[in-house]
Amino acid sequence: MEKVKCPLCGALDISKVTSEVRFGLKANVDRCNTCTLNFLDQDSFQYPKDFYEAEYHQTYLTHVEPASFDPKSYYDKMLRATAPWAERFRALLTGKEKVLDVGCSTGHFIELIKDKCAEVYGHDLNVKEVEFARDVLGLNVDNIELNQRFGEGSFDYITMIYVLEHIADPKSFLAYLRKFLKPGGKMVILVPNIQDPLVNLFDIPEFRTFYYCIEHLYYYNQKTMNDLFAQCGLAGEVQVLQEYPLANHLNWAYTRKPADTLAARRGVPGVDLALGVPHTDWEQLWRDINEVYKTFLYNHGYGDRLWAVVG
Repeated sequence: MEKVKCPLCGALDISKVTSEVRFGLKANVDRCNTCTLNFLDQDSFQYPKDFYEAEYHQTYLTHVEPASFDPKSYYDKMLRATAPWAERFRALLTGKEKVLDVGCSTGHFIELIKDKCAEVYGHDLNVKEVEFARDVLGLNVDNIELNQRFGEGSFDYITMIYVLEHIADPKSFLAYLRKFLKPGGKMVILVPNIQDPLVNLFDIPEFRTFYYCIEHLYYYNQKTMNDLFAQCGLAGEVQVLQEYPLANHLNWAYTRKPADTLAARRGVPGVDLALGVPHTDWEQLWRDINEVYKTFLYNHGYGDRLWAVVG
């Protein structure tokens, strides 16, 4: 059997992280001991035919997000879940930009930014979600090849919100997308960070089995993201951020299972309070605690997200 080679730096010094991933599936997740990239060995698992076009949201993702079976329900939920990232991106816009959102799903991110853009377009593989975004929301979204829709140098920004970790050949993918940027244009990329505290700070085996999954082919950290961009001729800032609050980490510690997408992002524990307890003060307490917690995580090298603006 051919030895596994790191897809980023080419090194052969590889350690196995796990061979059991989400839903009891078998696939090898490896770590390069030279550059620190974590990645799924793509030869260790066979994807179903048309996985992203037809199966991912309509069958696979429904195990953890039942709302994803219905595009409208998933859109409503993700409209709220992606709002913080939309606000972060909106801060970069002047209202004159032409934007492409790659991996736009139901169009929830586009809907949140479209009033701050001169033009905004979307691309996704999922047929059912493209039809919803285009036919129900009236967004300019399609699943045909980008070079059949746009000329080179078309966009001021190309956004990828939880997309790059799914891409089998990220170097070629980024090189392809670069052609569609205007001179001085930027890519805005959000991915999970392997330095997630639930992976590396806490000892919760159930979370690690949940965390590694067949659709995430790469598990980047700040270093490997910068290494990838450098190899692609891209440069910019890669920030470590923490999205999920302490309450979600406590839920995992005590229940050993995931919470609903929106519940997991709430800053307060999901416990009932006695009558008369001042909810406003209670929520403010947890906001304060969470800010202290985030500072602790950042100071020790943890964070569950990487936000990159590169060009």
